[in-house]
Formats: sequence, structure tokens, C-alpha cells
Amino acid sequence: MEHREGRERADRRRRRPAVVDPDNLIARYDGVRARPDKRETLAPDRWESARTREQNETSWGVGALVETDAGVLLARQGDKWFLPGGMHEHGETHAEGAAREVREETGVTVEITDLLAITEQTFVHAEDGREFAFRFATFRGEPTDTTLATNPGIDGETIDDVAWRETLPDNTFDRELVTRLRD
Repeated sequence: MEHREGRERADRRRRRPAVVDPDNLIARYDGVRARPDKRETLAPDRWESARTREQNETSWGVGALVETDAGVLLARQGDKWFLPGGMHEHGETHAEGAAREVREETGVTVEITDLLAITEQTFVHAEDGREFAFRFATFRGEPTDTTLATNPGIDGETIDDVAWRETLPDNTFDRELVTRLRD
């Protein structure tokens, strides 16, 4: 299975999509509930690492808010809980990428139904002021299967745990936005 997924990922990367403007993505859906705009200054080593990764992908991240009666689906990396998500890949729609990321990180299969938020993040080099923009699209995912992976994530990923959480932990990344999207 992982070998096939690796080939599919390589095939997608060879098909380069047109750059998607956030407004164009929003127009494909019925608007968004939130559109945060953030700036973060990074030390030179973190800036170079983030910039290199961004240049190898599409300048977009994708993920999904997935909820059931059991709670909200979260993935933990280190001491932080996150909505499942990651880098949007060449050759897939943003919604396809969000569904793929949820499945890869948690084992849960979802159908993407709505675009909830687009976060626009500008990263600034701490020493010389260079900048680059990164965008993250958060969708709503309706689970078609709620079984969690016993070994979350894919090779090379550091997903420590996945869980259905009744309440958001205090150490949830961007907790205010996730709370807003759940209401």
C-alpha cells in the first residue's frame, strides 16, 4: 500500500497545478467562516527550512476539521495537538489533498464537504526581512470510516498519537481558530 501511495504521490508532483489564488478557492465553495492573516518572523535556519519545503510544494497546506459524536479528530506531534493536515501536493485539488492528509495521518477516510477557513501566513526572515507567503485551507470532513490508525502517519512523519477528543486540549495548535470553526 505504501509503495503504491508513493508512486501516486510522485505522479501528482509531476503534474504541476496552476497557482490557486485564495479568492478563487473561496469562490468554489460557499465562502469561508474565517480568514486569518498572520505574520511570523523566523530565525535564518528556520526560515531557510520553511522556504525550501514551500518551494518544493505548492505554497499551500491543507487539512480538515472532522467531528463525530465521539468528538473532534486530532493528531499529536510532540506536545501539540493539531487538526490533521499537511502539504498540498501537485496534481490534486485542495479538497483531495485534505482528504489524503486526514487518511495518511489518522487512518480515517473522509468526504470533504465545505471550506471553513483559509489562513494566510507570511514568514519573514529575522535578519534581512525577506518574506514568503504560505496558505492553509481548512475544510470540513465528514467521516465515512472512524477507525483510527494503530501506526499513525506515513514513513518519515512524526505523528505520536491520533484521537477523537471530546474537548480541545489546551495545547491545541491555533486553538482559538479551531474553537471558532467548531461553533
